[in-house]
Amino acid sequence: MQAIDSVLAQTFTDYEIFVIDDGSNDGTQDALRHYRGRINFLQQANQGPEIARNLAAREAKGEYLAMLDSDDMLMPCALETYDQALRNFNSPPILIGSMLYFSDENDLPQKGPGSDGIEIMQYRDFLSKDVTIGLSNSRIVVSRSLFEKVGGARHSSPATFHCDDFHLMLKIGTYGPCLVVRRPVTVAYRCHDFNSVRSVKPLARGVCALIRSEHRGEYPGGLRRKFARYACIGGIAQLWVRKAWRARQYRDSFILLLYSFPMVTAAVFKKIFTKFFQKTALVLFRRHNRRSAIHINS
Repeated sequence: MQAIDSVLAQTFTDYEIFVIDDGSNDGTQDALRHYRGRINFLQQANQGPEIARNLAAREAKGEYLAMLDSDDMLMPCALETYDQALRNFNSPPILIGSMLYFSDENDLPQKGPGSDGIEIMQYRDFLSKDVTIGLSNSRIVVSRSLFEKVGGARHSSPATFHCDDFHLMLKIGTYGPCLVVRRPVTVAYRCHDFNSVRSVKPLARGVCALIRSEHRGEYPGGLRRKFARYACIGGIAQLWVRKAWRARQYRDSFILLLYSFPMVTAAVFKKIFTKFFQKTALVLFRRHNRRSAIHINS
C-alpha cells in the first residue's frame, strides 16, 4: 500500500492511478477498499507485469505513463519534477527518473524540488545516453502515444517477463529526445529478499531473450544503431554474467558470456569512449501542471 500512498502524497496532483491486481490471492482487493474513488482498480488472471501494464495503458487518458512497481515508492516531488522537465523541454516522449535504493523507510529523504533545483541530462534518444543508470520500470516515463506506437510491452508471462524494462527501452530507444533526471531523487527502490533481481537464473534467461529479440530485428535503428543496441544489452549482460558466477551458477554464467560476448565487448568500448565525452546540463524550472497516468502493479 505504500506505493499507492506515495502517489497520493505527490506535490503534483493532476494524475490518475491504475492499480492492477495480477491474479493475486493475498487479499489485495479487500486491502484497497479504502482507496475507493481515488484509484482505478483493474483485475486480470495472473499473466505477469507486462500484460498488466498493457491493460492499464489501454484505459489511461493521460498524456504520459509513469510505471511504478508495487514494492517501490515515488518521492513526494516525483511527478512535479517530471512535469516541469517535460514542459521545459517541449514534451519529449521519454524521461528516466532518478532512483535511490532503500530497505528501511528511515533512509528516505523527504526533500522536494526547489531549493536544490533540478538537474536534467538531455539526449537525442535513449541509445545516445552517455551515463550508466540502473534501469527499473519505476524510473520510466513514456508518452502514451509512443507506448502505443511500438505496440506496448511484450505479451510475456510471470515466468518470462524478466528484463522487461530493458526490452521496452530498446523498443523506444531511437525515439527522442530522452531526458535523464539526475536530481532530485524521484523513485525509491525497495531492497528485500524477494526482489525479482535476486533470481539469477531467470534474469540470465531474460538477458538471453533480449539478445534473441535483437537477432530477430525487433528493435529499431537498423545497422546504423546496432553498436548502441549491443552496448545497451552488453551492459546488463556483463552484470548477470558476474552475478551468475558469484552465485556459483557457472554453466549459466559461461553460456550467457558466450552468447553475449559481442555485446559485452561493445559495452566495454562504449564505457571507455564515453568516459572522456560525458556532458551534463543543469536547469532550474518553474512549477507547472500536466495530467499523468500512474500504473502500479500489485
